[in-house]
Amino acid sequence: MDVLIIGAGPAGMFAAEKLANETDHKITVIEMGKESTFRKCQTQSMDLCTQCDPCEIYAGIGGAGALSDGKLNLTPNIGGDPESIHHTPKEVECYISKVDEVFLKYGADTEVYGVDEDDLSFLSRKASSNDIEFISGKQRHMGSDRTPLIMDKFYKDLKAKGVKFYTKTKIEVIEVRGKKFVAHSKDKEFVGDYLIVAPGRAGAYWFRTQARNLGITNQYGPIDVGVRAEFPATIYEPVEDIMYDAKFKLYTSTYDDMVRTFCTNPKGFVTEERYPDFVMVNGHAKKEEKSENTNLAILSRIELTDPVEDTTEYGRSIARLATTIGGGKPILQRFKDLETGRRSTWGRIKRSQIKPTLKSVTPGDISMALPHRIVTNIVEAVERLDSVIEGIASDSTLIYAPEIKFYDTKYPVTKYMETNIPNLFVTGDASGHSRGIVYAAVTGILAAEGIISKS
Repeated sequence: MDVLIIGAGPAGMFAAEKLANETDHKITVIEMGKESTFRKCQTQSMDLCTQCDPCEIYAGIGGAGALSDGKLNLTPNIGGDPESIHHTPKEVECYISKVDEVFLKYGADTEVYGVDEDDLSFLSRKASSNDIEFISGKQRHMGSDRTPLIMDKFYKDLKAKGVKFYTKTKIEVIEVRGKKFVAHSKDKEFVGDYLIVAPGRAGAYWFRTQARNLGITNQYGPIDVGVRAEFPATIYEPVEDIMYDAKFKLYTSTYDDMVRTFCTNPKGFVTEERYPDFVMVNGHAKKEEKSENTNLAILSRIELTDPVEDTTEYGRSIARLATTIGGGKPILQRFKDLETGRRSTWGRIKRSQIKPTLKSVTPGDISMALPHRIVTNIVEAVERLDSVIEGIASDSTLIYAPEIKFYDTKYPVTKYMETNIPNLFVTGDASGHSRGIVYAAVTGILAAEGIISKS
């Protein structure tokens, strides 16, 4: 039997590994980006991301996580919801252990964060006293300088096991032909008995169109819209000593909206994510090279109801507007200026105590790009977070926009990630059921188990 896998991020790689180890199926993985060690958009060179096609930050062997930071959240409480994939937390925890074993096998750092119960309880009490929820969990940090090397070892091992990879090959159309699936690239046709779709967050919008044409049902869910804050690394050190990427969630005073922190990068770098229609920001951290700053995302949850439900299009419209106002670059503003409704200039930015790690930006007024409600939520969240990350609400804290997480299109699936189209599985962040490396990998394993169960 032939198995096609579209996408070589964690979901696609772990699905391929499971199938290669336990079946004699012919496995073909099609990836639109390059091999991980040939992806060049890292640290300051990310300012040159306009030269990447597709942008090497989010495409290539290892997926977006290979260059973003390489954080492994080793808990079922972070990165997904066991119930949405029809499993118990204990079952997901078992899969997570398997994923962790693979990363350790290929060279992930053995150091683990978030394991001291006394420290975790202290931080939880401190957050709770300020009406903030602290979500704890064991974590491992591979680093965006080492993760490509780890993924390259994984990739070469899969090739040695007979998995066929096509890199720099973008699938444009998926069709069903009889009982076969046909994936069309610009100059090649791939045919399989089973299809695992794992295009990642960057390919989620593309797959939504394919799903609609194929008759795959979907549901709209929320998106997260916000900013990335950057501040002196010393401010975060007391929290970092307890949990590398601490997760905080709160509800704002004015609108009672949920706001959360995401992807904290101690001594890391703010980066640019360039898409065909807009530009956004993200962050990462390396194992060897360190900056003097720490950055994290502050994201406000958006849910839409009748008559507008398409949160993806709404989020994309925000991203396009922000890109227009930023002149094709992310917008940068001091927190003091955001609070007071004043536009930042390079002169004001230079008066800050910290230097921005992302230089290809436009100083401006974020409130002209993001909806008023989102800006209000962000300001209130930063002020409240100052009680647990003391100093984050400083006048000099830098705010970059936009950062948007498109997790909204969710496909109803079986416990094996199979859609309503028999033998077609959707996995990873594009499925709407995962948010990050580990959960994406888990969904890939589940899809492989689904194929094995039919064999």
